[in-house]
Amino acid sequence: MLVANHEEDDTSLLSNKPSRQPRQDTRTLATYTIPEAAEMLAINRWTLSDWYDGPDPLLKPAGTYLGNGNIKLLSFRNLEEVYKVHLLRTKHQKSMQSIQSALVDARSETKSEHPLLDYEILVFNHLSLDVPAKGKRPRRMIPLGKKGQISLYIPGVVETWGHRIIADSKGWGEQIFPWKEAGTDDASRPVSINANVLSGRLVVTGTRVPVQILRSYHEAGKSVEQIAALYKLDVDTVRKALHHLEPEQQKAS
Repeated sequence: MLVANHEEDDTSLLSNKPSRQPRQDTRTLATYTIPEAAEMLAINRWTLSDWYDGPDPLLKPAGTYLGNGNIKLLSFRNLEEVYKVHLLRTKHQKSMQSIQSALVDARSETKSEHPLLDYEILVFNHLSLDVPAKGKRPRRMIPLGKKGQISLYIPGVVETWGHRIIADSKGWGEQIFPWKEAGTDDASRPVSINANVLSGRLVVTGTRVPVQILRSYHEAGKSVEQIAALYKLDVDTVRKALHHLEPEQQKAS
């Protein structure tokens, strides 16, 4: 946690974010502000802020900056957790009430503050906690937020986020593939986030090209085709990357 003794502006915040400690897993470093995370994941920033604020927040941040206000800082692992909630809401139409209830139950069952990260949460007609076998204790499937009900398997829904949060086989490490149209499009992966690539910034998938750079060129007047040629990228990939950062996602709901 960072503590400041005087007011500091946003520039100071950016320069005073926590630095990585020796042997610290880069995925746990508190490095993203909520507006940064919201833009990268294409989530409404006010919605995301609401998940971390209030007396009983839905999620817990990796750190807090006590400078110019109480600013929550998120880690890559937080982004993974956030995106799982986002997919539950947008792709599988789970209500916030049901997700909140499920997380309360999951934390109680697992004693973990981040059960979406530490355990398998499967999607049936409601959320269920998959508790692996341990010793003589058999594997258990525990309904969350719906005590006493039976978990009914719904084909095609169990892999809620398998297309979007994966450990890449090519050595890139764990990656998040956020996509603005993920609710209806399972196949497209134009952009990605990896804690070990460009300090976890949003890049064009399979490259080290920051999506922010593409947007800067586009705002400066270059066409999609010119930008694609400049970076030797597919035109459709550039178009989708730019679409992912379109600002309407930042409007209050």
